[in-house]
Amino acid sequence: MSEKQIEQIRKVVYAFASLSNINDKQACDNLINRLINMHINDVMDYLVVSLSDLVSRGVLKQEDVFSNVDLLIAISPETFSSTDDLMKRLNWLKSMNMEYPQMPLSENHKLVIDAFDKFNQIIGTNFDAYYTGGLMGYLATDHPLERYHGDLDLFLNEEQLESLYELIQQSDEFKFISNMDHKEENGHEFKIQYKGTPMSIGLFLFERKPDNEIVIKEYYHRDNNQDNELLVNEQHLAPKYAEMIFSNQVRQHNGISYKMQSLESIYNAKKNSRPQDRYDANLIKDSINLMIDYRLDTEKQKNYDVKRKNADLSIVAEIEKKCNYSDLKIK
Repeated sequence: MSEKQIEQIRKVVYAFASLSNINDKQACDNLINRLINMHINDVMDYLVVSLSDLVSRGVLKQEDVFSNVDLLIAISPETFSSTDDLMKRLNWLKSMNMEYPQMPLSENHKLVIDAFDKFNQIIGTNFDAYYTGGLMGYLATDHPLERYHGDLDLFLNEEQLESLYELIQQSDEFKFISNMDHKEENGHEFKIQYKGTPMSIGLFLFERKPDNEIVIKEYYHRDNNQDNELLVNEQHLAPKYAEMIFSNQVRQHNGISYKMQSLESIYNAKKNSRPQDRYDANLIKDSINLMIDYRLDTEKQKNYDVKRKNADLSIVAEIEKKCNYSDLKIK
């Protein structure tokens, strides 16, 4: 951040503090110190959201902001050249539900990429595993990250769950954690947390049959009580349908190999979902085969009948016990 930008941030904070009848100089200085240690893009996001909040609460009038908008623009004129630019950014943050992120956006982007690369260095392509989720669309199309990413999602062949557990036990940077004490029917049975940060790799489990039929599995305890029997819901995907979802293409990121679900399957899952999911889908639409997307739509209902079974003797039950025992030892 340049000295000019630092000085402009001071002007903005003091100007809007005065308009808001805030006379606590120490509070203003603390905010200035916080802002000048952030990436400039995060500074602008913080300021436009904070000013919007002050207007909503009646602390500031809308004309107070508009009449001083040049102060804001002067912080980052290369990115924001008008009031419309600032309003577009504010509305985009609201539409993506990113007004109050757990951490600044640039910090989140660095963290998710660090976790992704470090984890891939550990597992390589030695596992029958496929990433999924919005992040993968950005990486596969070399599109700069834009929105907040809370975690990574990985489909893993459950036959390799114990091998992954043992591998992570040897890592100083990752921790294998069970969610089975509170998991409902949907969600991750296990996650692998990175360096004690909010970033983790959440696992979805599947079974691969000899003919390459894929069985998606959802494990949970009856009545959400860990003392009750363990159940599993199974969704059977026919081999040709599964082939459209689980791609064997080996990709590279920062020189490190990984595999992911097909772009078509990610697009198909997101195109009619939440606003942020639809945004992700639109980013990759030009990179997918729309015929495969159509086939995924037409075949979907034939491949998602759910069968429920008892799973007390499953590998998931064994890993759940190991995680619980490991937690007891740490305590």
